[in-house]
Amino acid sequence: MRRFLLPLLAVCIAPSLHAQLQVDMEIKRRFLMLYEPIVVTVTVQNLAGRDITLTDSLSQSWFGFQITRGDGQLVPPLDPHYRLEPLTIPAGETVQRKLILNTLFPVHELGLYRVRAIIYFSAMEKYFQSQMINLEISEGRTIWQQTVGVPEGEEGAGGMRRHTLLLFRQFERTYLYARVEDVDGDVVYACSALGRILSGVDPDVQLDAKNNLHVLQLIAPKSHLYSCISVNGEVFNRANYTAPKERPVLRRTADGTVSVAGGYKQDPDKTKGPEANKLSDRPVKMPGM
Repeated sequence: MRRFLLPLLAVCIAPSLHAQLQVDMEIKRRFLMLYEPIVVTVTVQNLAGRDITLTDSLSQSWFGFQITRGDGQLVPPLDPHYRLEPLTIPAGETVQRKLILNTLFPVHELGLYRVRAIIYFSAMEKYFQSQMINLEISEGRTIWQQTVGVPEGEEGAGGMRRHTLLLFRQFERTYLYARVEDVDGDVVYACSALGRILSGVDPDVQLDAKNNLHVLQLIAPKSHLYSCISVNGEVFNRANYTAPKERPVLRRTADGTVSVAGGYKQDPDKTKGPEANKLSDRPVKMPGM
């Protein structure tokens, strides 16, 4: 556990102001949905005037985070033995590492968190830290929910999943999220942002023969976004539709196929809908609260 929970005193001894290493961290959104992937980008610039190599020591990992809750309680890592290969940074060069924070730390409780990245330079026995960033984790409002079985041929076949659609208000906009968890709510497989949704207009929802969830939401006047979410949380088959006259709807055929009826499908190369979390971006099998 010590590999991630770096002592506060040691961190304060050698902040980034010593200029051998400049550490920065970026988290684009500070208000997030519970279980949503927290995408963090850490940038390390070598200002030592020579090539350096960052390596783990016997007691410290060269790359880590310090995370505290709003009450000051430290958040331990999910894997205290997390390790990385050594990294060489040429003089004057900058490197970036992008990761999903909640695949490393159990940031799955409501409330405030304070996060900063910490780089340990073993050759100098010093720590270099980024600025502190405050995050707030909130829950959305459930508007639709259905429990389904996992079909043969899918990961977890024979098990049960719960599809949930939630609304999450951020400033003056409302966003639609899709969450997939096991039937007991002990494991969350994915929580994906499907994009903006206009208030007062419920999304059209259908399940196909494989229990994939199909969602058609109004994202702007006469503009709709279609998404399909698998029983294991992967978002695929995204498409935009325009509807100058009649609103498009989801239709399920006798064989269990679901498709969009009405409207005009837009060229994906010219019009892109709001980005959803890719399969590689989702927190895999996160424990519930």
